[in-house]
Amino acid sequence: MTSRRDVWSLAQLLLGAGGSAAVAFVVQAALARAMSAEVYGHFAAALATLSMIAPAVGFGLPVYWLKLYGSEGQRAKRWMPASTRFISISGLVCLGVTAAWALFASRDAQTKSLILCMLPVVLSQAAIELNSAKYQLEGRYGLLTIWQLAQHVVRLVVILYAQWLGWRAQTVAFAFGAIGLALAVGACWTLWSMRTGRIRLEGHDDARDHTIAPSSTDRPGVLELCAGAMPFGVASVLYFAYAQSGLFVVAHLLTAHEAAEYSVAVAVLSATYLIPTVVFQRLLLPRFHRWVTDSPERLERAWRKGNGWMLVAGTAIGVAVATLAPFAIPLVFGQRYKNAVDLIVPMAVCIPLRFVATSSSSAMTTSHLIGVRNGCSAAVLFCGVAAFGLLIPRFGLEGAVFATVAGEALWTVLSLAAAKRFLPRRDSTQIAFGTGVGHDSQFAVRERAFTEFVPVTVIVPCYNCATTIERAVASVARQTCRPVEVILVDDCSNEETAIVLSGIQNTYGSEWVRVMRQAENAGPGAARNAAWGMATQPYIAFLDSDDAWHPQKIAIQYGWMRFHPDVAISGHPVEQLSESNNHAMSMTRLIMPAQPRQVSRFHVLFSNRFTPSSVMVRGDVAARFDERKRHAEDYFMLLELVLVEAGTAFLFPSPLSYVFKRQFGASSGLSAQLWKIQKGEQHNYLHFWRAGAVSFPEWMSFSVMSFAKYLRRCTLSGRFA
Repeated sequence: MTSRRDVWSLAQLLLGAGGSAAVAFVVQAALARAMSAEVYGHFAAALATLSMIAPAVGFGLPVYWLKLYGSEGQRAKRWMPASTRFISISGLVCLGVTAAWALFASRDAQTKSLILCMLPVVLSQAAIELNSAKYQLEGRYGLLTIWQLAQHVVRLVVILYAQWLGWRAQTVAFAFGAIGLALAVGACWTLWSMRTGRIRLEGHDDARDHTIAPSSTDRPGVLELCAGAMPFGVASVLYFAYAQSGLFVVAHLLTAHEAAEYSVAVAVLSATYLIPTVVFQRLLLPRFHRWVTDSPERLERAWRKGNGWMLVAGTAIGVAVATLAPFAIPLVFGQRYKNAVDLIVPMAVCIPLRFVATSSSSAMTTSHLIGVRNGCSAAVLFCGVAAFGLLIPRFGLEGAVFATVAGEALWTVLSLAAAKRFLPRRDSTQIAFGTGVGHDSQFAVRERAFTEFVPVTVIVPCYNCATTIERAVASVARQTCRPVEVILVDDCSNEETAIVLSGIQNTYGSEWVRVMRQAENAGPGAARNAAWGMATQPYIAFLDSDDAWHPQKIAIQYGWMRFHPDVAISGHPVEQLSESNNHAMSMTRLIMPAQPRQVSRFHVLFSNRFTPSSVMVRGDVAARFDERKRHAEDYFMLLELVLVEAGTAFLFPSPLSYVFKRQFGASSGLSAQLWKIQKGEQHNYLHFWRAGAVSFPEWMSFSVMSFAKYLRRCTLSGRFA
């Protein structure tokens, strides 16, 4: 049931959205009336250029903060030093690139001058987003609304003064730049308060928020922050690029007066678009990040209801805009823009389309579906720019109108189709455990004590792992559905590890934990193969000695594979925790099982998404780990299973394993040896080409891509060995 606080928060945001849209609309109207059509066209083009570059400052960081603080609580302040450096670097780079483009690439002298005067506007959007993220996390929606309104209100005051004092366009542009600079200073205060922990998170229990102060070694670097924020930054850039691409192309292909008319039409539509944007991106987005893990069925239900309400609301507003435009446009913008009515009436169709697209795409702005959303947005951006480029030279503004409507329609169709395909369904529990299996099944996922054994053998290769193996085995013992047996393979470890392994066997019983000792140290591949030969159960799960499992891993993974016996192997993403954050495993959230997706032959060749601790495989498959090498031996098994045996592979969307060091470029261990990993991958491709499992072009192509990924790993980790 919706609480009074939710109703009040929604009312505040809707009021802010309406006020922001109204003030932004008035700003555009005042600009249009204060300037000649030609000057307004140059001004609108310059502002659109800056707006397209602005999302690169911080590049997805505000949305990434929602995810970080949602999962780590107050401990997420450990990310703030890197956030400060990242924002500073990206801001300076964007300012430099924009200035260089204006000075050397822009052919229009007046537009160039306006861009340089408004240069700090590049920072203003980032400042607004950073402060908005803070207030979203705190649940202070009133302040969020004020912050969103501030820029538009101050701009309106500037324009009114400009009309009174007779300022030129360059003076107004300089004032807009000063506003952007002031907002940037305000964002500095936000960064400082978050860095020092002066933020009260809504919906978080301070006792649960890992109040241990992060050590200096527990603070991520800028490269790690960039890697996490990158998908969200791409989403922001694609969104703003698409929103401004039409005006940008029109400004460069048509006259300044035609660009001004099109800008009026876009301003009217943009004012309406703020409504669904604020509702879904401000109020609901933090909840979407929680629901994707805690309650996927609520996410799916919000998607369905949101689409329905947005269709109704968008249609009503679209009809109102089309009906009132002939009277309102000349009254608000002036008689010189009455021809813009001919553009607005057909473009009103975009309003319900955008409302539905915003609802549907917002539901995919989560860590697991952000890539899907970005793919849809990129396709729409490419097709939209192509349509503008093809239609405008031939049909003028009519072509721009058609391209705008077609782009919105394509975005809506792709968003709905992708969300329907990838969002978890209401019956996700039944999908995951087979037809007819519900919550009362022995494999139902719920928070309960262990009651059942399931026919799974867990294999853990062990080498000098005395400090981590107990954690790994404890995570197996905590499974809601416990595997029948666990085999620990001692790969000629030191005496300390041997003592710990014996202690584990005594603790859990030799009937459940078996310890095998290798005659000589042969690597993890040989250890896994040896235990595989001794396994007694029809399904095999692998766990590295320094990793751990989510309590529901076996229940979800085996529960689904049991009812899909044709599937040879399944895997899932992993979640990285710090060594000092071990106790976070005891606070893991309930995961509702979601339908896994099949992994194609191409994707298996492109990259290995099946990390050893994520893999569950049928025990009767013939593929085995490559015992000739100690790097990429797991990838060899996967390639043999898919390429040679034609086995089907599936990936679950939710992370069900924990790792406690970086997956590549760590300071120690096998994952630190990047060049040896690269050599192992190259050997795999060469082997399967010689075996006839891949063609010569495939071998060459994937070998080159593998080397490119090696260079990327080296760059991100700062290691070249």
